Amino acid sequence: SLFPNHPLLKVTEPWILPIEDSPKPPPERITMSLPVVNKAVKKCFVAVGEGKAEMTATIIDERPLDGSIPAALVTGDVAWILDKAAASKLKNTTTA
Repeated sequence: SLFPNHPLLKVTEPWILPIEDSPKPPPERITMSLPVVNKAVKKCFVAVGEGKAEMTATIIDERPLDGSIPAALVTGDVAWILDKAAASKLKNTTTA
């Protein structure tokens, strides 16, 4: 997991990183660095429910690149799987 504004967002090597101060349990875990995530050929996010609508719209429509939302830093071939409720606040929508 990559967390908002966490120093590990700026780390490029090693690719697998220990995190000892996770803001969500468990506090100790491992995570992949952002460059590893971005090297993947395909990336996929899944969001379900009205409770995810605002964040999903922020990530897709606004793409804040300040580290406040790590998912917005994921680049390349990114697929989103959303139910109608999670997609309800998107400004521009296309379906496949």
